[in-house]
Amino acid sequence: MQLSFIQDENAIEAIDGITYDFPYTMHERDLTGFTVPWHWHEELEFDYAYKGSILIETGNKTYTIHQGEAYFINTNVMNTKRKAPGSGVTIEHAHLFHPLLLAGHYKSIFETKYMNPVLKNLSLEVLIIREDSKSGKEFLKILYTLTRLSKTPDSEFEIRSLLSRAWKYLMEEIELQKKKLQPLYIQDRSKDMLSYIHKHYQEKIAIADIASYVGVSEKECIRSFKNMFHQTPMDYLIRYRIEQAKRLLAETEESVTSIAFMTGFQSSAYFTKTFRKLQEMTPKEFRRVRREG
Repeated sequence: MQLSFIQDENAIEAIDGITYDFPYTMHERDLTGFTVPWHWHEELEFDYAYKGSILIETGNKTYTIHQGEAYFINTNVMNTKRKAPGSGVTIEHAHLFHPLLLAGHYKSIFETKYMNPVLKNLSLEVLIIREDSKSGKEFLKILYTLTRLSKTPDSEFEIRSLLSRAWKYLMEEIELQKKKLQPLYIQDRSKDMLSYIHKHYQEKIAIADIASYVGVSEKECIRSFKNMFHQTPMDYLIRYRIEQAKRLLAETEESVTSIAFMTGFQSSAYFTKTFRKLQEMTPKEFRRVRREG
């Protein structure tokens, strides 16, 4: 299962599989035991819930994607994902691609006429697409085909063609749902705070450090962060560290003690105590469950 947890120095997600010569990739993400941390990226997402239901949270709204439904995430939309409450095994198929794959080049007719009206639509961050419309049904068919083609060699031309067709149906869906779309509040300061936490989570961080980085008081730092993310910066830091630890537990042979220090915890005991509180199991139990499953 592929998880997009790698981020650059600005907390912009560096997507595994995206290359300069062909900026497209398909990820099968298992969200059953993981949360995708807050992130954003230039690439666009055409995704669907293959199994279970997915909860997507942005700074403005929470979206629930049920099994069999698709969704579009616009460029640079800050979001976090996890399995929805009550959902069992939760897996999504995510098709990620850079806008240039369809636009071709700067100021092409494809960019100015077809892509920019979507990319620059400040009312559009996430669009849920279902089979209850002709365009929705065709959009989902294309995603199923893309999943199959992603494992087929020498399929680049066909993949780009299918993404172009999917874009056409996306525009039709936006037109159908335009009455539901409302202007959204975008807060760049929140991205700056996340960038600092994601870059320095392995170090000792205090509220004063985050506040100083974005140029506000500690009180305003906490207020602003809670307003956007519904938790304090320090609560988010702890949860982010735990998510990084879960990835290391699942994907490496590092000891629990090593992982504790690698993810910013000051002791193995405190790490285990915090992990058990948030995950309702110890780090060793989590590793065992992931590998047996």
